[in-house]
Amino acid sequence: MKRIEFLVVLIVFFFLQAVLAGRMSIGSISPDFPLLIVVYFAVHKNSFQGAILGFVVGLLQDLFNPSFLGLNAFTKTLTGYGLGLAGSKTERDNWLFLLALFGVAAMAHDFVYLLIFTGLHPGKFFVMWVTVSIPSAVYTAVVGVVVHALVSYSATEVVRYLGKARS
Repeated sequence: MKRIEFLVVLIVFFFLQAVLAGRMSIGSISPDFPLLIVVYFAVHKNSFQGAILGFVVGLLQDLFNPSFLGLNAFTKTLTGYGLGLAGSKTERDNWLFLLALFGVAAMAHDFVYLLIFTGLHPGKFFVMWVTVSIPSAVYTAVVGVVVHALVSYSATEVVRYLGKARS
C-alpha cells in the first residue's frame, strides 16, 4: 500500500510541475516540484533511497527534454544522495530549517546542472546562476515550506477525523 501511496504522490508532484509551475512562474523563474519531492524524501529516508528516487525523478524529467538526457537524473541523484546523508542530523519539521534546506538543495542542484548545461562556460554559467538559479531556488524553497505545511496540516486533520470516527 505504501508504494501505491508514494506513486500517487510522485504523480501529483509531476502534475503540479506540468500544470501549476508554468502558471506560478514569474518570468523565467518557477518552482521545481520534482526537486521538492526528492529533497523531502531523501531527508526522511536515507542516502541510498534518496539517490534512487533522485535518479527516477530526474530520468522522468529528462524524458521531456531528450537533448540533455541524463542531466536531471545525474543532478537529482547527487542531490538525493547528499541530502539522504544529512537527513538523520536535521530538524525535519522546523519551517525555517526546511526553507534553508530546500533553498540550498535547489542551488546545489542547479550549480551542478548549469556547469554541465553551459559546457563549463563561466560567463553563461554566472549569468544563468544569478538571473535564474538563485531566484528559482528562493521560490522553490518558499513553495516547499508551504507544501510541507499543507501536507502536515492535511495529515493532522485526517488523523483527527479517523480518531473521531473510531470513538
